[in-house]
Amino acid sequence: MKIFRDPVHDIIRFDKETDKLILDLIETKEMQRLRYIKQLGFSSITYPGAEHSRFSHSLGTAYLAKRIVARLAEQRGIQEKRWLKEITDNYYLLLCSALLHDIGHAPFSHAFENVTGIKHEKWTLQIINNPDTEVNQVLESHRKGFAKEVADVIARVHPCQTVVKLISSQLDVDRFDYLLRDSLMTGAGYGRFDLEWMLHTITIGEVDGVPEVGLDFDKGLSIAEDFVMARYYMYKHVYFHKTTRGVEIIARKILERVKGLLLDNEKIQCPDCLEELLKKPESASQSLYLELNDSILWYWFHVWTKSHDDYLRELCNRIVNRKLLKSADLSRFGPKELISIFWLMKEEGARLGGNYADYIEIDTPSTSSYSDPYLFKRSRADGEKEVKTVEGNNAYDNMEDAKEASEYIFLFDKQKNPHDLARASTIINAIREQKLEQQRLYFPVELHKYLCTILEKRR
Repeated sequence: MKIFRDPVHDIIRFDKETDKLILDLIETKEMQRLRYIKQLGFSSITYPGAEHSRFSHSLGTAYLAKRIVARLAEQRGIQEKRWLKEITDNYYLLLCSALLHDIGHAPFSHAFENVTGIKHEKWTLQIINNPDTEVNQVLESHRKGFAKEVADVIARVHPCQTVVKLISSQLDVDRFDYLLRDSLMTGAGYGRFDLEWMLHTITIGEVDGVPEVGLDFDKGLSIAEDFVMARYYMYKHVYFHKTTRGVEIIARKILERVKGLLLDNEKIQCPDCLEELLKKPESASQSLYLELNDSILWYWFHVWTKSHDDYLRELCNRIVNRKLLKSADLSRFGPKELISIFWLMKEEGARLGGNYADYIEIDTPSTSSYSDPYLFKRSRADGEKEVKTVEGNNAYDNMEDAKEASEYIFLFDKQKNPHDLARASTIINAIREQKLEQQRLYFPVELHKYLCTILEKRR
């Protein structure tokens, strides 16, 4: 038995014989790379304890997949038995997909994706399908064509929908682990929920003949509400924290500045792996992409604090020395007023000279890569890049724009009739009617007094 001590699940166990495939995947260099990519990107600047990696999250996700299979095996209903057979027949497919679902993440994933225009899901599929990767070789040693099956599950196109929905739905092992892990490591206790009761009430039912991961109606209503509220508070206080979002803006501007200098053939120190990804992201080699991690980018942020380019030097000094942008909550203003304030600030920044105007930016939840139909609608913001496709994965071109495999949380009654949580719960229905919306303006501290003057006139 292989043991991993874990702050969320205590002891994670994988049998050295029956789970050998999982243990072999854990040892691949592509999986080990995730040790050097933080799960929450820049959140550790806001929450000092948020140093956990995507590696630990991936382990936890695979472990939860294993626990859910064991829990479903205890159920006696005819429907449950039918879908349980499908899950147990695809046991390794489920665990491998859970373990590898985040393997394509870049350092500071969302800031990085906004600059390159390529989502991490595309890299994940390419890494799994590439015969040159250790991950692919381990998967293919299990069964020929198995790597593509795993990729299809992650892309949500595999015919085994029970496995797909345990990996990607409103009640999936990914969400279960990252909410508990992020809550624990940030210290934001309101993100926790009762995992043991969640696993006790989880079940498989049918909606219009399609299998859905759901909860027992009588036992699961309260834990479903608890789960969605945990998500609500984590989005509000952690994932959309004003400081973290401000750091992401600076990081994105750093990468955009480096990209601009490279495209203009300016002399600038830059590692080959980053240069190729910034200049030609669509054709960048996978091997160079896999060389990147958080530590490498932080090293170059430090190097660029002495750059000959004034703007790049200023940006990097801000992020390295935590000289961050100020923010103001402008949620009370409509779109026209918000844009008016934005341009007034831009004009004042230009009047002051330097790079002040370049820092001014509007930020809202809709500009984030996180999405959740129970909390807010996802729409492309003005100026946000259209996501492009990594060459060679055309079968999955629209994956990142697709909805989750299941958009709703279902509760199944004794007759196995499905009930949408939002209809069954007045609490959740109220949240859906009051979407989580935050509009912030980011700006240098030197413009704070001017913003106060603008806002005073608009009271």
